[in-house]
Amino acid sequence: DVGANLFVGNLDPEVDEKMLYDTFIIFGVITVTPKIMRDPETGESRGFGFISYDCFEASDAAIEAMDGKFFCNRQITVTYALKKGSKGERHGSEAERLLAAKNNQNRVPQMYGGYPGGAMPMGF
Repeated sequence: DVGANLFVGNLDPEVDEKMLYDTFIIFGVITVTPKIMRDPETGESRGFGFISYDCFEASDAAIEAMDGKFFCNRQITVTYALKKGSKGERHGSEAERLLAAKNNQNRVPQMYGGYPGGAMPMGF
């Protein structure tokens, strides 16, 4: 996990995970299906959710483009999510970015089925 995890607040109750995904995918690769937090008893949205990207460039672009913008008639907040178990520390710190950059340098591209990343060329 890179740590490019975003909090999206003040969501309209009608916004679902697909709508969040479809809106935020333009900024980069989303690594986990977006999660909208819901009331466990009613299933209604609690008005916020989370999105995780594969890199900080994508999450930075999403914050820059979407924070404070209107989405389904509500002005939303988009910022780095708080780290679980921390005392107010957010994802996106300089230390996390350095660690992610170092890990990317050591990664070997995965090959599945003879195609980088497992993607097959169009037309097959």
